[in-house]
Amino acid sequence: MTNSPHGQLDPLAPLISLAVFGYYGFLNSTTAVITDNAGEIVPLWVGSLWILRVCAVLFAACAAMALVRKPSIAPWGLLVYGIAGAFATLGLLAILVWDQLDQQYFFACPPIILLILVVWNGYSSAMTLRDALR
Repeated sequence: MTNSPHGQLDPLAPLISLAVFGYYGFLNSTTAVITDNAGEIVPLWVGSLWILRVCAVLFAACAAMALVRKPSIAPWGLLVYGIAGAFATLGLLAILVWDQLDQQYFFACPPIILLILVVWNGYSSAMTLRDALR
């Protein structure tokens, strides 16, 4: 659950999301490769890298909003986290579809893992947005 008992965003969820997306977007050498062995830029890998990085930045903003704990920011933290999660879901779905359509190159993550992440992110984002818009 993304809510604390006081209706604010619990910082644990965006921090975990930040850790996962930040690691794969900024620190992991496997997803940071954007060229093939011939030196050609691979659009699938560039798109994937930037989707992961943008999501990491969005989750960092959500974590910062959750850690501030100001009453004026609390409702916005849930909304921004829900939007960030929805963007991450759409981004992961785009990577999944793109990976299946591109017969020459493949994303570093197996499609079943991407599918699990899409479903998991989609469900939790929908629940967070539902809570934020109540």
